[in-house]
Amino acid sequence: MNILLDIKFVINTILQTPHLLILAKTFIALLLGSFIGLERELKRKPVGVKTCAIISITTCILTIVSIQSAEYYSAVSENIRTDPMRLAAQVISGIGFLGAGVILRKSNDAISGLTTSAIIWAAAGIGIATGAGFFFDAVIATVMILIAIRLSPIVHRFVHNKKQEKDIEAIFTIHLNNVEAVEKVTALFDVQENKFDSMELKDLYNGEVKLIINIDIEDYSLLHKIYVALKQQPEVIGVDLIS
Repeated sequence: MNILLDIKFVINTILQTPHLLILAKTFIALLLGSFIGLERELKRKPVGVKTCAIISITTCILTIVSIQSAEYYSAVSENIRTDPMRLAAQVISGIGFLGAGVILRKSNDAISGLTTSAIIWAAAGIGIATGAGFFFDAVIATVMILIAIRLSPIVHRFVHNKKQEKDIEAIFTIHLNNVEAVEKVTALFDVQENKFDSMELKDLYNGEVKLIINIDIEDYSLLHKIYVALKQQPEVIGVDLIS
C-alpha cells in the first residue's frame, strides 16, 4: 500500500513540475533524430541512428537549459538579462565541426559526405526546435528532410534520362588549311542553332590548324547536316566526328 502511495506521489509530482515537459521534449527529440539517422544507417553511412539521436537529444537539452537558465536568472535579479537561445546559437556554429569530419575528398576529386554532414546539422536543428517547444516545426522538418532524401535519387534519374533523350554529346575534330577559316567554320554551328560548349585550337607544324569543338545536340540527323556542311568548305582538309 505504501509503495502505491509512493508511486502516486511521484507521478503527481512529475505532473505538477516541468519535468514531464522536459521528458516529452527529449523523447520527441530522440524519435525524430532516430528517424533521420535510420535513413543514413540503411545506406551504411558513418552517421546512423545513435549519432543522430545523441545529437538531437543533446541539442534539445542545451536549448532547454538555455531557456530555463535565462528565466531563472531574470527572476533572481532584474539587472540580469540573458538571451534564452544563447546556447542554441553556439550549437549551430559548433555542430559544423562535427559535420566537417564526415566530408571526404576522394582520389578522383569527387566529394562525398555532404548529405551526411547536412543530416548532422539537421539533427541539431530538430533538437533545438524540440527543446524550444516547437514540436510541429520539428516534426514537419523531419518529414520534409526524409521526403527530400528519398525523392532526390528519383529526380536525379528522371533528369538524367531526360538529358540522355534530348542531348547528344559530339566532338568535331576539324583540320583547316589556314587560321582565317576558323571564324567561317564556327559560324556553321550557329547556323544549325547548335552553339558549341567548348573549343580548342591548335597550330600544326605544316601550317594547318586543328580545331576541336564540343557540342550538345538534340538529333543525330543534325550531326549529319553539320558534317556535310563542313566537308563542303574548301578550307576544311578533314573532319573527324565522335558522338
